[in-house]
Amino acid sequence: MVSKYFEAGYPNTTGFRKVVKATIMVKKKDGMSDEDFIETYHLGRDKKLIQDIMHNQAQLLDYDAICTFVFPDYLALAKFMYDKEGAAMSGDHDNFMDDSQMRMMLGDEYMLIENGEKVG
Repeated sequence: MVSKYFEAGYPNTTGFRKVVKATIMVKKKDGMSDEDFIETYHLGRDKKLIQDIMHNQAQLLDYDAICTFVFPDYLALAKFMYDKEGAAMSGDHDNFMDDSQMRMMLGDEYMLIENGEKVG
């Protein structure tokens, strides 16, 4: 089920639409193996791929994963973070994430909308 906060919902619009992008850097819990984290978070190939592409020269952040969410506006972001539906989507993060190491960046982004639908 897709949360209502992730639906495009821009009826009869065309052009660029400003949205809010939340990017969250995640660290695994102390004592959790890389293999268990990768299995839980489904990251198996990502770090290897970027290192292969960059000939083992990629300067990666000291985080284990990055999550990106896009919302129609800041109100939708706030509702997602504090309502039951949003909490249900991240209910198991206590099992593998170290909240004290989590970092978040927020910013405006623009997406192309055509006939009320996101393009691309």
